[in-house]
Amino acid sequence: MEGKKRYNPKNEVHELSEPMSSYGFTDYFSLASQNITKTYIQKILSITRLTVSEIIELIPVSIDTYKRKTTFKPEVTEKVLEIEEVYRVGLEAFGDGFYDWMNNENIALGGRKPKELLSNSFGIRTLLNQIGRMQHGVLA
Repeated sequence: MEGKKRYNPKNEVHELSEPMSSYGFTDYFSLASQNITKTYIQKILSITRLTVSEIIELIPVSIDTYKRKTTFKPEVTEKVLEIEEVYRVGLEAFGDGFYDWMNNENIALGGRKPKELLSNSFGIRTLLNQIGRMQHGVLA
């Protein structure tokens, strides 16, 4: 892994400021209880191509709080990590075509756009399940 950043999960982290997937570290469970910075969220916006308005609808923070604060509590961290996981898995599997898939209505998801399912943990699980099925050629 030459040139790849390294992350040591044994180091205590109190604030997340850079997406962990950039380190190849995806143990989101151990990170979900940490605070998260606005910088991290902005990097996730870049990765996911979601707008600030879209992410505000998904995370437990008002737009005013988002504008005012630079660090957010673990409830926000957990939600952002869930969103990050969906995009990490989808982009690894399907490349940039994943963005189109997330933005178009999908019959297998009840006619919803996949990104609409990012709003709760049940939707996140459904998306990860559907991505896994597609990776293995199970479309029905």
